[in-house]
Amino acid sequence: MALKTVCAWLCFFVCSFAWANQGAAQTAKFKIGYIEAGAFWLFKGTLDATKASLDKMGWLDKIEFPKDAQCSPGWEPEKKEELQTCAQKLMARDDLALIVAAGTDATRAILKANNGRTPIVAVAASDPLRSKFVVDENDSGVDNFTAYMEKDRYRRMFAMFHEVVGFKKLGLLYSDTENGKIYSNVQDAQQVAGERGFQIIEYAKLSRTENNEECLEGIQSLIKQGVDAFFIGSQNCFDWSASDVKELFDALTEAKIPTFAREGTKHVKAGALMGFSSTDFTGRGSFIADKIVRILQGEKPRSLPMVDATKPKISLNLPVAVKIGFDPPVDLLASSDEIFQEITLPEDRLVK
Repeated sequence: MALKTVCAWLCFFVCSFAWANQGAAQTAKFKIGYIEAGAFWLFKGTLDATKASLDKMGWLDKIEFPKDAQCSPGWEPEKKEELQTCAQKLMARDDLALIVAAGTDATRAILKANNGRTPIVAVAASDPLRSKFVVDENDSGVDNFTAYMEKDRYRRMFAMFHEVVGFKKLGLLYSDTENGKIYSNVQDAQQVAGERGFQIIEYAKLSRTENNEECLEGIQSLIKQGVDAFFIGSQNCFDWSASDVKELFDALTEAKIPTFAREGTKHVKAGALMGFSSTDFTGRGSFIADKIVRILQGEKPRSLPMVDATKPKISLNLPVAVKIGFDPPVDLLASSDEIFQEITLPEDRLVK
């Protein structure tokens, strides 16, 4: 009888231990690391939309973004080494199921530190192909790496802008660095210029920090050289929270220069003529969330599709059109998804 009692107690403890382990396994979450060079609205919008899509898919409660696995050192040049150190620390961890890299600098840093094992998903990188992060649109070239890409997005920007405005001299402003050229899509502009027959006037004297004074000087130089259109790239001087962007917009508007904003809606709403709509990140978030789930379920990052073929939406500001004397074609009005009836500056803008 005593032996049966001992066996019963042993069974109870073994079963209890198994049930406890099973419960722990069920509640364990996938830990996801996150790295960015610095805070940027595009990164936040992309990540928020991705989390919203994960929630709809029933996966958000299975995922954790640990605070000690998030890195955002800042955009200052001296922070570049810290970014690389962050990437190395994330890659040295063995508890992360996946790492999300937001932006060109963060993607470059994480790939440099790549351990070849932890899955990496790059989002909001300016141009993964031009940056040589991927082999082509169908192959990342790295087994544990995948990226989010939009097919021919930047070439379509320049082609559409030229088709609508019909300019002869397009102004480009950038720093003469690898990233500087990528952030202003210089190669894409040159390619489209060759195809459509317009000239590109370049001002490539910006420093890496691209402050307001430098950009204003560059814009004034381009205006003196006779540009009749301007492409607003992804420079720090066009970051409303860090620069007096209104001063730059005013200089372009007073010279009656049509502008196309690479970053889209926020700039168009505040004084650019047109751009691709960037308020709705739903499609982007859904595409990225699907990649994350498939990786967590065991698929290799390299095997996943990278190109989001969603057609971009157009954003247009009518008061700006009136100020610069531009009469929007009827087909542009009909095809625009966002048409602003007034100029509205961001509430969080820096004011001198």
